[in-house]
Amino acid sequence: MNDNLSTLVRRPWRDIVLPQDATGIPTMLSKLERRLLYSLARDYAGEGAIVDAGSFLGGSTAALLAGVRDRADSWTGPSVASYDMFQLDEYMVPKFFADDRSLQLGDSFRGRFDAHVARFDVPHVVHEGDITKLGWAGGPIDVLFLDVLKSWEINDAVLRDFFPSLVPGRSVIVHQDYGWGDTPWIPITVELMRESLVLLDWMEWGTHVFFVADQLPAGLLERGVADLDLDTKIGLLEGAAKHAEGWVLGMLEISRALVIADRDGRDAALAELEAIRARNTQRGFVLACAEQVAESIADVVQSR
Repeated sequence: MNDNLSTLVRRPWRDIVLPQDATGIPTMLSKLERRLLYSLARDYAGEGAIVDAGSFLGGSTAALLAGVRDRADSWTGPSVASYDMFQLDEYMVPKFFADDRSLQLGDSFRGRFDAHVARFDVPHVVHEGDITKLGWAGGPIDVLFLDVLKSWEINDAVLRDFFPSLVPGRSVIVHQDYGWGDTPWIPITVELMRESLVLLDWMEWGTHVFFVADQLPAGLLERGVADLDLDTKIGLLEGAAKHAEGWVLGMLEISRALVIADRDGRDAALAELEAIRARNTQRGFVLACAEQVAESIADVVQSR
């Protein structure tokens, strides 16, 4: 077994404690997810880049920067690279901005992010804007944290621009939304590169961690997955589901229902979602996601 893989399969992040200055920042990430990022930056990353794609208010960023700061040997790699639009969206307001009347939808919250991460005196560059236009400079990437893949278009742009810089036998992908049911492009993509990846860990908020063991399929990185036909997309989601169980299986089935809505229509998708709810009555995350997706399907139909 590859020495890097031997280290990672022990999941050292499960046994560490986050430093206090990497906590207390409003975030959508669990403590375990942040411990993972801290551990990878402190103990694993080498000379390749650390990419923080989807920084939001700085929860992921703080964990990565604290890890770089706390390394046994001083960091000599490139600056940690953070990406975000830093624009207020409606779904963010209830939990994170309800008490801040100074911001309107579409306004920038970059100032809050900067205030949260200013405490870390390590090399750090922030890319504010649309990641599909910003791209990547092209250097090797050791750790690729992805909480930005919110559409087919973004997924394919990141595949094209960032994934060619992942190093077989070295790089780690942290897919924050793999286990959330409204991002079907993520499990579809992973299924198409499954032979090149090793699943290291998974966490209840959705994060799945993959080691890049072999060369990734060049054609997949170039073409992406958005233009696959609907039957192929559904088949790939069904293939991913064969490797899953419990709440992860429920989320993958929700992703399948989303694609079924495009192929077979609203009623077929809602029937699938109702069956998923019946199989997951004790899994709150699955029920919440199924409800969210059902509402989004209804909204799309009404707008047509």
